[in-house]
Amino acid sequence: MDKRVVAILSIIIILLAGLAIYYLVSPRGETLTIRAGTLQGGISTLDVMENKSLGEKYGFNLQVLRFQKTPDIIAALSNGEVDVAVIPAEMAAKLIQSNVNVTIFAVDMYQNQGILTLSSDINSPEDLVGRKVGVVAASGTYKMFKAYMGVVYNISVNEESTVVSDKINIVNVPPPLIVDALVNGDVDAIVIWEPFVSVAVVKHDARFVANYSELWRKMGKSGDPVMLVWVARSELVGSKILDNLAKAREEAAKIWVSDKDYTLSLLISLYNLDEEVANFLYNRVKISTVNLNGDLESNIREVWWLAWKGGYLPEDPSTIGEEAFYIPEGG
Repeated sequence: MDKRVVAILSIIIILLAGLAIYYLVSPRGETLTIRAGTLQGGISTLDVMENKSLGEKYGFNLQVLRFQKTPDIIAALSNGEVDVAVIPAEMAAKLIQSNVNVTIFAVDMYQNQGILTLSSDINSPEDLVGRKVGVVAASGTYKMFKAYMGVVYNISVNEESTVVSDKINIVNVPPPLIVDALVNGDVDAIVIWEPFVSVAVVKHDARFVANYSELWRKMGKSGDPVMLVWVARSELVGSKILDNLAKAREEAAKIWVSDKDYTLSLLISLYNLDEEVANFLYNRVKISTVNLNGDLESNIREVWWLAWKGGYLPEDPSTIGEEAFYIPEGG
């Protein structure tokens, strides 16, 4: 393509992006809109923000877009279909390493994933060697599992279709089918996140082999590892509307933690859970009531390192600079 044409197209793209941001953040008298992306079936404080209409309280319209697959969220952030998104912390690093201009401005939830089984002879991750484990192979959750097994137990995984005796044998299963795969005996254990964890435990008497917070502490880490973060397209960083969104998220988090009855009713209605499952889930999930600070940034960077060791990130994430983080007004 002619260099002049390329230059003209680049200018047009920049102008269009700038125009979109202008209408999003400029004071024109009308209520501004923030488009927030999340996974279909993915629980987060975004549910509370939407249900409580906190956008109106903080001066913006909140438009929630739910996507079927994580690559769809990546594409939506890349092409400007959404302004902010709730995504796994390791995905944020992957976007940054792929030159997608996003910035983390809040932590939402800590890792709630679990390794579950129905087999009486599987009592620790070491017992998974030679067995079939159902995972969502494209997920950061699986790569984290792979990293935990390698770093904590020096156990490797086998991703081929044949079963070997000296490794954990991986079976790729879509999220909606993974609990059934365990119940039907297609796999000996599963690695999955909420609400699938609570459904498996409460409805099918699955047992924990380990949960990710336990594995984190076995690595010598303190506290709990970050799972979900909020990211914004970098053009929004420093804007009043992003600061207001962060305040709304913080209030939503405090509602989640302080008003159990409300949160349970929301989980039951949004995710078709019964009360026992919702209650079990609520007691497991840990929400951050603080958006972002230095300790949380350090935690995220340690999660990134683990994701790199598990093969999810293509390169060492220590090269990601401070511009990847933004502490909103008010902290």
